[in-house]
Amino acid sequence: MLTTNQIIFSVMLSLYTLSALCALVFYRKQRLANIVPNILSGTGALCGIWLSLTQLIGLQPEQVALIRWISSIPNVTVNLSLDKLSAFFLFILSVVNVGAALYSIGYLTHYYNRRNIGLFNFCFNIFNITMIGVITASHMIFFFIAWELMSLFSYFLVVFEADSSENQRAGTIYLIMTHLAAAFLMIAFILIHQFTNSWQIGGSLQDLPPLIKNLLFACFLIGFGTKAGIIPLHIWLPYAHPAAPSNVSALMSGVMIKIAIYGMIRFIMEALGSGFQWWGMVILIIGIITTVLGAAYSFMENNIKRLLAYCSIENIGIILTGFGAACWSYAANYPVLGALALLACLIHIFNHAIIKGILFFGAGAIYNATHTKDMESLGGLVKSMPFLGVFMLVASLAIAAIPPLNGFVGEWLIYQSLFASLEVAPLGLKVVIMLAVAGLAIGSALAAASFIKMFGISFLGLPRSTRAKEAKDPSFTIILSMGLFALLSLGVGIFPGVLVRLLDGVVYNLSGITISGELQGDSFLLYYPLTIGKNSLAPLAVLIGGCFITGMVFLAVKLLGGSTRQRKYITWDCGFTGLTSRMQYTATGFSKPLRIIFRIIYRPSRELKVEEGVSPYFHKAMKYVVTTQPVFEQFLYRPLVKGLVDFAKVVKMKVQTGSVHTYLVYIFVTILILFVYFAAS
Repeated sequence: MLTTNQIIFSVMLSLYTLSALCALVFYRKQRLANIVPNILSGTGALCGIWLSLTQLIGLQPEQVALIRWISSIPNVTVNLSLDKLSAFFLFILSVVNVGAALYSIGYLTHYYNRRNIGLFNFCFNIFNITMIGVITASHMIFFFIAWELMSLFSYFLVVFEADSSENQRAGTIYLIMTHLAAAFLMIAFILIHQFTNSWQIGGSLQDLPPLIKNLLFACFLIGFGTKAGIIPLHIWLPYAHPAAPSNVSALMSGVMIKIAIYGMIRFIMEALGSGFQWWGMVILIIGIITTVLGAAYSFMENNIKRLLAYCSIENIGIILTGFGAACWSYAANYPVLGALALLACLIHIFNHAIIKGILFFGAGAIYNATHTKDMESLGGLVKSMPFLGVFMLVASLAIAAIPPLNGFVGEWLIYQSLFASLEVAPLGLKVVIMLAVAGLAIGSALAAASFIKMFGISFLGLPRSTRAKEAKDPSFTIILSMGLFALLSLGVGIFPGVLVRLLDGVVYNLSGITISGELQGDSFLLYYPLTIGKNSLAPLAVLIGGCFITGMVFLAVKLLGGSTRQRKYITWDCGFTGLTSRMQYTATGFSKPLRIIFRIIYRPSRELKVEEGVSPYFHKAMKYVVTTQPVFEQFLYRPLVKGLVDFAKVVKMKVQTGSVHTYLVYIFVTILILFVYFAAS
């Protein structure tokens, strides 16, 4: 007899599957191929929220079996289950999908008569199903199959606008990097099976030899780190996000790259156990490098979606900083510190997913209204698109960790876990932690500067193009999806204790500690105040009291100030005949000081393009172009690719001789080696 959770899970998968099938059935009727699948997938996402919340509430470490099907193929078993950790990531996926379903109804109308909406929604829903498969898989082979299908269908979505050569290149880079990740995961799974003779996920690997555990750690870090976008394995991310439609970008940034963090927690922290202290230090160092460089490159971008892509890299670095601190704390036998750092990591995963949903939804609405992603061609959008401007402002403040929005909570807790670790860490690690705190501060400052630039250049001032001047707010469903996420961002920021208590079970299952109880103690008095325990209603009281005092002050000023007269006039322009958009700060000019200071990182180049006029002294137009050099692409990947190509050419000349006799020798030697191998085993 099926349990309630199994029924809800089956309904959820059925709705996603039905949504994908309806998209194909209605592919000739674009309106139906848009609306019907998104309503079905949104309903399926609501079922996912219900299912995940029922599992997250409560501290019992139960694992719910959802589906078990043994196929005729040896060692291939569809074994899906839900525990606290997978329920949390299913919750994130479902919440983002509710917003994406609403958003897509309005967003995809711009593809009518240009693209096959039915094919897009089919791939989009299968992409969701594969992600659900990854986070609920209890069998390594099925996990790997779902992982590869997730990568494949996300590739189809990235190259949806396949007529662009830039999008084709982005898809190629993404496909190469995602298969590099899959290769390392395959090595890790084969090693686990070799030593445990089991393909089940969830078994303890703590009894493996230290060398094998270290090798598994390296494989998991590279495999999952590539998908997460850690530096220097991030190269695919700044290409894929600008190429993909914005609802896909929101899902990839908000959910897919976080599934890689799920893999790290599942296999490194849970399966391999506490491990070695140097694991945490390595993850911490990678996290802080990713944070600083991701934020630094984000600040240089003029393309909104590339800016958001680098911002995702920066936030993955922040998450890994918390995860690295947790790994070290558990290995050093400080479980409370580990639980605090892990809680901070999980909170930031959720908060970043919500914020990135708003930002990518907004970027897509801007592109549909203005047909450009270049901030230099925007400006003044807050006047022509006021609702969009408000929600983008909320998201910009949240991603810059400005209280009382949700982006502040996770980062604040990560700071607290690092400061607390300083009291017990050895001298060498104290230096690393102090550098991590400094790096987080630098990353936060650069992130704030990036979104001041993005919002200021795009939404404030005067329009720099006709399309920016004539832009209008997007459709109701787009505004509704962004508004719901903005309210959720504000709600979590004001009441983070609700999210902390929701994650108690996840942290308890992994560490045996209920962190909300620890946060009430004197040792964590620096935590974000008035959010846990008996004072959990205090933020509401403060908010209501603040609004009341503000209202009373406003009334007093109005009553005592007497009658006022309002006069509108143009901005003072120093005696010029009128301000124009050419007098404003540009995105390039805004980032110029930092480009000069950190030229060793950016390696900027300048080019002056001149269009000649009637004489050399009178030019028709002059364009000054400043570009930054992609350091990792230039000095790591291009030499690596060139070396591989040169090596392949040499091997081709030596091995592919064209002689049948030589090829027969190859076959004979291969068979002989296989005989020896199987005889020895």
